[in-house]
Amino acid sequence: MRVLGLSAFQRQSAAALVVRGVAVAAVREEHFTRVLLDSAFPTHALRWVLAQAGARGSELDGVVFYEKPLRRFERVLVRTLETFPSAPRAFVRTAFAWLGERLWLRSQIAAELELAPQRVLFVDQARAHMALALHASGCEHAALLHLDDAGEWSTCTLARGDAGVLELLAEVRHPHSLGGLASAFTQFVGLVAGEDESRLEALAACGRPRFAAELARLCPERDGAFVLEPGFFTLDDGAARLYTPALEALVGPARAPGQPLRWQAPDAHDADLAASVQALLEERALALAHELHRRTELACVCVSGQLASNRRLLARLAAQGPFERVCVAPDPGKAGAALGAALYGYRVLAGSAPAPSGFALGPALGASGEPGALAWASPAELRAELARRLLAGELVGWVRGPLEFAERSLSSRLALALARGPDARARLLAALQHFEPYLPARLALPAERAAEFFEFDARSTALLEQAQLSVPAREALRRVAPDALAADGHAWPQLVDARRDPELGDLLARLGAAGAEPLLFVTDLALRGAPLVRTERDALELFERSRLDVLAAGPRTYVH
Repeated sequence: MRVLGLSAFQRQSAAALVVRGVAVAAVREEHFTRVLLDSAFPTHALRWVLAQAGARGSELDGVVFYEKPLRRFERVLVRTLETFPSAPRAFVRTAFAWLGERLWLRSQIAAELELAPQRVLFVDQARAHMALALHASGCEHAALLHLDDAGEWSTCTLARGDAGVLELLAEVRHPHSLGGLASAFTQFVGLVAGEDESRLEALAACGRPRFAAELARLCPERDGAFVLEPGFFTLDDGAARLYTPALEALVGPARAPGQPLRWQAPDAHDADLAASVQALLEERALALAHELHRRTELACVCVSGQLASNRRLLARLAAQGPFERVCVAPDPGKAGAALGAALYGYRVLAGSAPAPSGFALGPALGASGEPGALAWASPAELRAELARRLLAGELVGWVRGPLEFAERSLSSRLALALARGPDARARLLAALQHFEPYLPARLALPAERAAEFFEFDARSTALLEQAQLSVPAREALRRVAPDALAADGHAWPQLVDARRDPELGDLLARLGAAGAEPLLFVTDLALRGAPLVRTERDALELFERSRLDVLAAGPRTYVH
């Protein structure tokens, strides 16, 4: 049985293919178009995943789209009437899309794949997200906590999963949304809503939550969940501004893009506001987790949706929440929901749960070398050269293997710097055109040495291996790599298990053997405003525009 999953029209479109219960291919559209957060219908991605399986669209048993367009359009219409006369402007901005391709999506998909329309199925977003989260956890029975901005109606869902079957227990409906609240404040501090929520989280580490009481009144708890006070937010589709003047009257004027960011003394207003938002999100997520545990009494919780990318929130759930284990899929957002839709569709069509699978599901590096490359005789020699250059303080790009279907690359598309000296992190990020001084970089280190440098519960090891938590740093890390610490004393570790990633593990070991601490600053190999590189040619184009010193692609290196 072959089931194709698709996501589109919200931030990151993607396609994923499940064959006989195993995920065999998955990729985002942006990796082909080179348009960051490409939300267009994933034509290139679906053609690639079908080619990987040697299948034609007409041979598919089912195609599952990660949303029910009619239910979402119902929300758009209902909210337009409820918020009249302020909503029509927003409706006009989205009406063309709805009256064009989206309401006729079944026909579009059927025509693209040359298959019968009745094989095109739809699943609501929450179920698609939660199906992936449950599958990635490896748990047969788990509680499910979905924390998103908006789907059709649901923005937050409490559920349980049993052998691949999802049972919905409760939901919070639009316009009440924790993800929407995060996006509104992202825009409020002059960042890009839907894109820069991770920057809002990073900014929070630099401030104090001195607006916590005011924000708590905007989002009070109610019956184990929460509500948003409607007079402060405009979260409907097509809204140009996600907050109202009432919010500025409460917490001060919003920052216009281009104005100086207020993140340090004597004026840390934007950082303090971000810290207050972060504290509120964590408190509401904890309350939801306790309510979910009360209803399910299960040991494991799988978190999905936009806020499943918030590392401090996840760390709080893991450390203070009621569940023994917290699990998150490698891509808990809109792109990952394409794979979730395929897995959910397989469970419905086949009547059995899909099998476990990895997430190295994207295109391989490709190409045989570009002019100017130096080929190394063996992978070990290449890693020895990379270690030598890192020890000399050089910045390294490293591309290998298939692209991961994940929120960030953990091994295949990396930029690296030895975590030594006061400016290694800043130099690495600036080399890729990320100049904000408050932004963190991951710190890769051997898993067996993590306890020397970080405070964490052993139950969080899997999340730390996926670089999904920000945790308190120990004094040892402050001594050897102070640049890794945020202003609040937390750092962002990526634990490397040499059994799972022997190449990166070997590189770290070579650094240790040379007398350095085996600590590497790591970030995705992507320029600001561009997606992760896919091919060797993509990587070489990035290298020529970056300030990296060396690029390793497959068995080859390039130097400026």
